Amino acid sequence: MSQRPNNLFYAVREDLWNTIRLEIKLTEPVEAAALEQAAALTASRFPYFAVKLVRDGEHFILEQNDAPFVITHDIRPVRLNSAQSGQHLISFAWEGDLLFIDTTHFMMDGQSMFPFLQTLLYCYLKILHPEAVFDESRIALPGSEIPAEELDDDPYPDSPVPVEPFPVRKRPGEILKLAGQPKEYDNMKHWTSFILRVRQRELMNYVSGVDGSPASFAASMMCRAMQELYPENSLPIVCGMQHQFRGALGKLRSHLCHVNIVPIVYPDSLRTAPIDRLNTIGRGTLILQADDEHDLLTVNAHIRNEQAVRDMTLSEKQDYMRRVLLDGIGNNTFEVSYTGRVNWAGLDRYISYVAPCLDLTLSGGVSVEIFSCADDFMINIMQRNEDHGIITEIRKLFKENGIACMIEKAGHFEIAEFEMP
Repeated sequence: MSQRPNNLFYAVREDLWNTIRLEIKLTEPVEAAALEQAAALTASRFPYFAVKLVRDGEHFILEQNDAPFVITHDIRPVRLNSAQSGQHLISFAWEGDLLFIDTTHFMMDGQSMFPFLQTLLYCYLKILHPEAVFDESRIALPGSEIPAEELDDDPYPDSPVPVEPFPVRKRPGEILKLAGQPKEYDNMKHWTSFILRVRQRELMNYVSGVDGSPASFAASMMCRAMQELYPENSLPIVCGMQHQFRGALGKLRSHLCHVNIVPIVYPDSLRTAPIDRLNTIGRGTLILQADDEHDLLTVNAHIRNEQAVRDMTLSEKQDYMRRVLLDGIGNNTFEVSYTGRVNWAGLDRYISYVAPCLDLTLSGGVSVEIFSCADDFMINIMQRNEDHGIITEIRKLFKENGIACMIEKAGHFEIAEFEMP
């Protein structure tokens, strides 16, 4: 079985990996033997993720990889698509009660990663706790039939579709960028993750009262923190909101990564605006720019890029797709991604938290990931340094708005390197 990979794989270089690391803290220490069995069962249910990236002339293709997933008892990630990972684009690591999944964001987004994680944890926990009862109707069980729509490696139309989007304000040319950001991966040993725990009911009660959402809430809090940290700044602050467009594509079960970046612009005129207004502006922007019509622009852009690179040499494809990637997401002050409130089918009884960590070379230097677990939201604020200024401002804003939060964990993180074929 061979698959066509996302064309954005051609953008990968030594200075741009776009890998992600998912950190899961369990309620009990990891059992390596059970994890190995669970990983093999999960690979059988998700064969399109048990692959390796290979070169075929001037193209890349994904080929089936029957080697077992690599699982290391080491907190550091291994290089993906290399001998270290068994040529896989996914690897696992563990230490104590922490489990890590490393993969490439060009293969998975949050929507496609969650079923994979859910199946892995189900298989793992059923080995250790055969008496445990989970809602199996919500879990992709090993041995179950895989829907054709889920297996489809080319869910896009053959040609661009007609679209008449509502006109929106253009992204400003010059924006606030964090000062002193190192280039590429030179300082990854200083990349820091602050994981906050917030009660879902408490946060949802707040955002419902200001016509917002968890995503617009995080964006408005980050905007206000930036305004406090850069009081002399008069440039617009831009949040790059990650948004998936499966709905417009009409392929809700597609396993591919379907992520678009919606810019939420906060001009300096909003510096003294109340936080609830910032929430409403963010939510309104998402309604206008993340509807099906605007999402179809992203679908059409993908189709045109596919047509453009079809007959290029490999080198030409790499240059072209790198420009596409950097033009699309490389001009934000910070980024926010919200996976949504997911149904764990009872697995979350054994989970303390889940926190995705991203490649910060593709942001303004700060990214926020929101993931739900049990009754809580886990808000992971990542930055390319060890400074506590942003997290101090964020916690102050939580308190001012009557929302309780606690720091679940603060520490360094790394992402996996990626080896091109």
